[in-house]
Amino acid sequence: MRVVGGNITKVHEFPWIAGLGKGGEFYCGATLITRRHLLTAAHCVNGFAAREFTVVLADHDRDSEDRFSTVIVRGLKDIKEHEAFDAVSFNNDIAILELDEPVEFDANVQTACLPRTGNENYAGKTAVVAGWGKLGEKEKTSRILRKVAVPVWSKEDCYNSGYGQNKISENMFCAGYPEGKRDACMGDSGGPLHMTNSNGDMEIIGVVSWGRGCARPNLPGIYTKIGNYLDWVEESLGGECLCPPPRHVPRRA
Repeated sequence: MRVVGGNITKVHEFPWIAGLGKGGEFYCGATLITRRHLLTAAHCVNGFAAREFTVVLADHDRDSEDRFSTVIVRGLKDIKEHEAFDAVSFNNDIAILELDEPVEFDANVQTACLPRTGNENYAGKTAVVAGWGKLGEKEKTSRILRKVAVPVWSKEDCYNSGYGQNKISENMFCAGYPEGKRDACMGDSGGPLHMTNSNGDMEIIGVVSWGRGCARPNLPGIYTKIGNYLDWVEESLGGECLCPPPRHVPRRA
């Protein structure tokens, strides 16, 4: 349930990233995709009620005394896990969260773009994962938002990793380094994996899902492939506008 070896982000570098809290403690990451919806991992919310969570947006340093003058805190109205989520294999590890009150957009709070199509091959390209997760398997979660660049593996390389083909479904992909050292970690679950598209926009291609330990050799991070769920996401939002609308051509001036 998985940043190790990364760097501190600029303040509000990722204005769509949110922290999901439960019981007063930081718990998982999430991504704002409309004024009232977030994308996260199903395993972050599986078995829990919406009232048990809080969502914090426009955050950076979770220990800063000044943060409460800028952060936005919301509760959850509803949780929609993918109906085929498997808590054993983590297949279909994706969920939509509905805020109890919409947010207003500004320089610190914006929505993320989703992939324009579901058939893009990202193998060999570098993506960026961000979160407040642990700095190592035996370390504490980070108080400051961090990011790390990781290359996306081909399906064949992912199958040949230490996990083996049977652990990797068509709804998952690998990203990381063969030698380890840089990776998402515990606490980053549900957060976004980004990549700049051909239009120059940064879009969310994956949700941090799982991994064996953190940053271990030949055990890359495993991400939920958002491109496989564009129809499901669109249906779950009930017509809310996305950036950009899935499968549509890019908007032009």
